[in-house]
Amino acid sequence: MKVLLIRFGQLGDVVLTTSVIEHLYEENYEIHYLTKKPFDEIFLEDYRVKKVFIYDKVSLFELLKEKYNLVLDLHSKIKTIVLSKIISPFHSKTYNKRIIERRLTLIFKKPFNKLRIYEMYNEVVNSNKKPRIILSSKPIIEGDYIVINPTARYPSRIYRHFDKLDKLLDKIGIKKVYIGTENDLHFLKDFKFNGLNLIGKTTIREMLNIVKYAKLFIGNDSGITHIASAFNVPSIVFFGPTVLSFGFEPFCDRYYVFEIKNLPCRPCSLHGEKPCKRKDYACLSWIEPELVFEKVLEMLCPINSVKLLIVNKL
Repeated sequence: MKVLLIRFGQLGDVVLTTSVIEHLYEENYEIHYLTKKPFDEIFLEDYRVKKVFIYDKVSLFELLKEKYNLVLDLHSKIKTIVLSKIISPFHSKTYNKRIIERRLTLIFKKPFNKLRIYEMYNEVVNSNKKPRIILSSKPIIEGDYIVINPTARYPSRIYRHFDKLDKLLDKIGIKKVYIGTENDLHFLKDFKFNGLNLIGKTTIREMLNIVKYAKLFIGNDSGITHIASAFNVPSIVFFGPTVLSFGFEPFCDRYYVFEIKNLPCRPCSLHGEKPCKRKDYACLSWIEPELVFEKVLEMLCPINSVKLLIVNKL
């Protein structure tokens, strides 16, 4: 049995579809994937996926020639719905993205959806698997370190006190590694990093490696947060203009979400793309960095030396 999965982007969304890949692999499907660059790098070491097609480079004829038994549209846009029907008119499925429930949450400020995004993907194959990234390469950064992703697709989703948190983290004595995409650099032009700054300097494959071997991940509601969850890295995540009921709650075993609950303006947009109407970004600026630092200590223990290091530095 041969199956084609379609998801063009973004980074986090492609990562979340690996829950479906996990299920199909166990069901002995030959798995092919259609996406856009650079997201194909997610599957470079993935033995579950036999072929990866790049949307801008593959022809419709090539896809039709594969004669798929099943096509799963995990993007659910008009373009992908039509494409999946052309490739396999009678054996294609499209996931339900719960757009009505999410819109109701946006309007009434109450949770109308209880499913994570990957659980919505799983519905098309009746699965309960979690996303999992396959990466066998050895660590490219030596020793223990924390990964921090201070960026997001939209500036409204960025925690406002990463600079203060950066200074507090110096007390721990563990290496800090900052990661993010090149597109995010302009958000951080006034932020001076006291750590290894790799923002915009890695490929997706290198980013996967760095996140996989981290002792802790700290970041915003972004695609890299889903990478951390897929590797089961303990995570601290900031949610501001978006909310958990949109479906992007972390799914690793140990995580903590910082959010300002009961703000009458939350959520203010589906993707956090709109500027703050209050002008003060209260949903993210009200989260005190000292509280975040305390949670970092809690998450890093049972590395018992952490508290001892702080005591010795006082």
